[in-house]
Amino acid sequence: MSKKWLPFLLSIAILLIPAQTAFAAPRANVTNNQVVFDFPNTATFSATINADSDIALITLEYGNIQQTCGEVVAKAYPDFTPGKTVNVEWTWDMRQSGSLPPGATIWWRWIYTDATGKESSTDVQTAAWLDDVHDWQTISSGDLRLHWYDNDKTFAQTMLDAGVEGLRRNKEQAGLTTEDPIDLYVYPNYDDMKDAILYEPSWTGGMAFPEYNIFIMGVSQSDSTWDQNTVIHELTHILVGHLTFSCLGDVPTWLNEGLAMYSEGELDSGAQAQLDQAISSDTLLTVRSLNGGFSELPDKANLSYSQSYSIVNFLIKTYGQDKLTELLTALRDAKTIDDALLEIYGFDSDGLEDAWRGSVGAAPRAVSAQATAMPTPTFVPTYVPVAGIPLAVTPTPYAIPTSSSDGSNLPLDDNTPSLIILTIALVCVCIVFLLIIGVVVLTFVIRSQKAGKNG
Repeated sequence: MSKKWLPFLLSIAILLIPAQTAFAAPRANVTNNQVVFDFPNTATFSATINADSDIALITLEYGNIQQTCGEVVAKAYPDFTPGKTVNVEWTWDMRQSGSLPPGATIWWRWIYTDATGKESSTDVQTAAWLDDVHDWQTISSGDLRLHWYDNDKTFAQTMLDAGVEGLRRNKEQAGLTTEDPIDLYVYPNYDDMKDAILYEPSWTGGMAFPEYNIFIMGVSQSDSTWDQNTVIHELTHILVGHLTFSCLGDVPTWLNEGLAMYSEGELDSGAQAQLDQAISSDTLLTVRSLNGGFSELPDKANLSYSQSYSIVNFLIKTYGQDKLTELLTALRDAKTIDDALLEIYGFDSDGLEDAWRGSVGAAPRAVSAQATAMPTPTFVPTYVPVAGIPLAVTPTPYAIPTSSSDGSNLPLDDNTPSLIILTIALVCVCIVFLLIIGVVVLTFVIRSQKAGKNG
């Protein structure tokens, strides 16, 4: 579950700058160099720049520290009045670009060129993208850092212990580890968490940002076990996302969510009962349908999670964690899920479903002769507990086209009426042309006959 921001098309140029030349300009004479946050909406950069000659051009380079496919530098060109001393300011509006996760590190530097053509730059500055309204506290253990407010230290230690346990389980059960510190921001309620990030579903209870090694969550205030399991669940998404990071590969939702559920422990009695009922009534979901986003219908969403857990449990218990790690690595290397499964296990998604169904005593998979709609992969966060029933994202299906021998079932596009009219017109012109030729030929024949008689 990752989020990416896009800079403004009109006021910002995105440039890929080699690391060895990015900061080669001489040191600038800059004071009051700072950034002020209106969290979570804007970050305003400002500075006072001094030069020996009039300043002709000022550029702000900025960005955020995250795992990316290449070094990306955003540039902004603020308005200013030329002079030897210039006060400059520019605002990064997250409401237009999309917001960063709380705790993300923002960096920036100023570059200016004076009237003589001399270019100078400041040192790179950094700041944590986080509100200053709350009294944040931090507690850590190994590679995990937990940040919280409006709760006591006992609560924080309980949540941190859950995270440490999550790291242990993921290492032992699935071979997932981290090489970098992971930050968890715990909000005392779901409303505070929702206010900290823009444009997210109102029912979101937790979110993971693997490219930042950050995850955030709200506290249910009524179910400590749920809260601790949420820590483990989101932490697993961080580890999976970090291992499988790729600009080309993709991890199917059943595998990502199944691993997160598996790391929490065995299914609770209600989820297991629902899964058993689906097995006995032959109402299981297909593995391929679980590649993308889960249903918004509560019962089907719950079944999607439980079934994903069961599939991952089957893979690990039957073939071992090493093969599962190989599967994740193959997906990172841009293999499709079918190709990766074939390479590691010897079966594709359908073969996996057949083997898994056999292991749980389910009826054989129904084989359809018709192509089916496949859901578009969608972001699936961790949900707010509502009477034990989560909500989910609606998958957006798209139709797989099928061939037609006679073309009679092909849909009409917007140009079809014009094409029909043009065709009719051409046919009419041809008919008229043939009629004219016929009249000319007939006239010639009649005149020839008359000439023969007269002769």
